[in-house]
Order: sequence, then C-alpha cells, then structure tokens
Amino acid sequence: MNELQLRPYREADFDRACSIRNLESEESRERFRKGLSSSGTWGDHYLHLAIDLDGELVGDVQLRKCDATRPQGAWEMGLDIAPELQGRGFGTTALSLVAEYAFSNGAHRVEGSTDESNVAMRRAFEKSGWKFEGVLKALFVEDGIPHDYYSFAITKFD
Repeated sequence: MNELQLRPYREADFDRACSIRNLESEESRERFRKGLSSSGTWGDHYLHLAIDLDGELVGDVQLRKCDATRPQGAWEMGLDIAPELQGRGFGTTALSLVAEYAFSNGAHRVEGSTDESNVAMRRAFEKSGWKFEGVLKALFVEDGIPHDYYSFAITKFD
C-alpha cells in the first residue's frame, strides 16, 4: 500500500521514536516520554506527530507555534525521517502532509529549515512546493562550530 500519514504517537512507538529523533540522554528521552501521552494535541506551544507508513513509525514531526512571539497562524516545524529510510521520497511527502495538516488546523504559514549540508532535505522542501527564504547564519553552534541553516516556508496562499 505504501501510504504515508501523520498520526498521534502511541506508547509502543517510544523507543523507535527516540531512535529516529536521536534522543540518547535520559533527560531528553524523559522529556519526550512526558509529551508522548499528549501527542496530537498542543502543549506548551508544541505538537508532536508520528509519520506512519502502513502502521510502521518512519518519522517524526514537531509543530511549533507561540502566539506571544510570532504572528497568529505562523508556525514552525521540524521533521525527522528514520536514517535507513532517507532518500526514498518520504521527506518530500511528509512536508506536503505537514503543510496540509497545518493549513487545515489554523496556520496560514509554515516554515522549516535544514543544515546547509543537508542537500537532500533542501531538495525535498523544493519538490514539495516550499520556497527558499534565506540563510540563517550560525543558527546552531556545536562544539564551537557554527552551522548555517537554509530556511524554507510555504503559505496557504502559494
């Protein structure tokens, strides 16, 4: 069947989700576990959804909105696909699903970004209709090394 869909997490997804999201510390795993039971609902400006392929967890979506710091309806998102499944078009499809979900649930704009070295994700954004908006200089610093991120967005008006 090979149908990708977004759904709330299930308790049985916990270990696989931690692996996909690269959550190794007990602190990060426990923080994720607390949010697992409320997956599919907004909590503290976050909404987590599982990316499902025919009943198997293959990825993770994080939606973020903070009406105190961003215009209402302008959301941010993060996306992780299981490393062994990358390069098969799941990211492109998931980005389309994220946009569809967001627009049908009150967003008019969704933005996301990826490390400049992640050429495959940059192509996925473009293939799914997201527009390149610019480079976020030194967005993250890891071990003293700055990482630039490429920013993309899609609006319900595109």
